[in-house]
Amino acid sequence: MAKRGANIYKRKDGRWEGRIRRTSLGGLPKYHSVYGRTYREVKEKMAHLLSLQKADSPECVLTVSQVLWLWIRDRRGGWKESTYACYRQIMERYLLCPVGDIRADSFTNAAFQNYLDGLCRKADGKKVSASYARNIGSILRQAFRHAVSEYRYPLPVLSGRRSQTLQKHLELPSDEEIQRLSAYLKARPGDGTCMGILLACHTGIRIGELCALTWEEIDLEEGILRIHKNLQRVKDYDSPSRATSVKVQLPKTASSLRSIPIPDPLLALLKSYPKDGREYLIQGSKTPWAEVRTVQYRFAAILKKCGLKHFRFHMLRHYFASRCIRCGFDAKSLSEILGHSQVQVTLNLYVHSTMERKRMLLNQMFE
Repeated sequence: MAKRGANIYKRKDGRWEGRIRRTSLGGLPKYHSVYGRTYREVKEKMAHLLSLQKADSPECVLTVSQVLWLWIRDRRGGWKESTYACYRQIMERYLLCPVGDIRADSFTNAAFQNYLDGLCRKADGKKVSASYARNIGSILRQAFRHAVSEYRYPLPVLSGRRSQTLQKHLELPSDEEIQRLSAYLKARPGDGTCMGILLACHTGIRIGELCALTWEEIDLEEGILRIHKNLQRVKDYDSPSRATSVKVQLPKTASSLRSIPIPDPLLALLKSYPKDGREYLIQGSKTPWAEVRTVQYRFAAILKKCGLKHFRFHMLRHYFASRCIRCGFDAKSLSEILGHSQVQVTLNLYVHSTMERKRMLLNQMFE
């Protein structure tokens, strides 16, 4: 490793490492390493750590807000911009004001759980769902663990209890509704939005993946759809105005980088589509791409033209997964098509049994 500055080294993997000599509880010298992508980042971490050499003493007090800012500053380099914006929004909206001024070492597990329960009980119309409350709690837990592992603050372990909430019944569009929608879309093969929605119906791709889809990623020769990107509008927290901008980035997870075979009838429609030098499958009115919100508005308008009741675009993904299971798909293949890291995620979130299927299975017992 190449050395630069006071005990700061450039590692072979490209990262910088700084080492601080500390004293363990037994009185023996001990070194603690901090890492970063740049020399300056490591130097700032080391300066902060050196100022906290007496972290175990009562005089060293951190608030919950300081723990959160420490975590989001140190971990930001490993996140996508959309992930950082999401965490930052949750912090500022739900954590900094309500619990930010509380001493972190006195924020007990009971106080943590009471706060999360209170988010779900608010009577002023601002309550959050149980799943969103769990996301808020996850951020707090990660921040506390980071402060303990990286800076050795003596903070409590936040675990909480799993909320006992009833799973909300998800009403999927019926086969007849999807058939009416598909007929409308197929009748307009030259419309990029219609072609994109049809593609989502038969592959289950996410709307952000659809908006980022280019013709280069649609292999008409091999009949394969390659999902490599995701398009989102992200708030820039570094700018004074906090303006938003469109970002084309990696998909949701590493498992979302995938290749999907295109069904033959859909492949024939894609081959006949007039591309006219277009880069993106779905275009905006003033940009080469269409934003997620734009496609959602267009989708709602198409449902209205078809005489169908409104449902969210994401329901196409749920419907696709449930229909695949009905058609005999094995869970592993379906999980890979949807881009999930675990089969259980697919089964728990996207596979919904209809009343007709339950009736059929029960009747089979008496045959």
